[in-house]
Amino acid sequence: MRSSRRLLSAEQRNLALAYGLWALGCLGVCGVHRFYNRKPLSGVLWLLTFGFCFVGQLVDLWLMPELVQQANASLLLRGGPPSVERQLVQLARRSGEAGFTLNDALLEMDLPLGVESREVREEIERLLHAQLLDVANDPRGRVIYREP
Repeated sequence: MRSSRRLLSAEQRNLALAYGLWALGCLGVCGVHRFYNRKPLSGVLWLLTFGFCFVGQLVDLWLMPELVQQANASLLLRGGPPSVERQLVQLARRSGEAGFTLNDALLEMDLPLGVESREVREEIERLLHAQLLDVANDPRGRVIYREP
């Protein structure tokens, strides 16, 4: 689950690399920077027309920051993991009468970077006070949380 954060940053486009790929156009391979910036149709067009006779390639020199920003904006629109509160309520619903323990929550949730078990405990307490979670003990005596 935490690897999804790493994948998100790995998918993010870098302006310096985009300029490096743009420079390939000086060697006759135009449009690679457009493929990199998630614009495959115009990338093919640039590749087949030598960057619109290099005029489009030159225009992209000034448009590059915007191309990279648009490519990265599509990642942000996908959104990140749901809030800790939402994940806890969903876990309670999935767990049913058996409920879930704090350890279950820590293992199954896609926690944002920097969120510690203490913060998850605090969120559980908040949900208990808001009557969105119920607390009980399972047959083994463990503290479990479930939907009321």
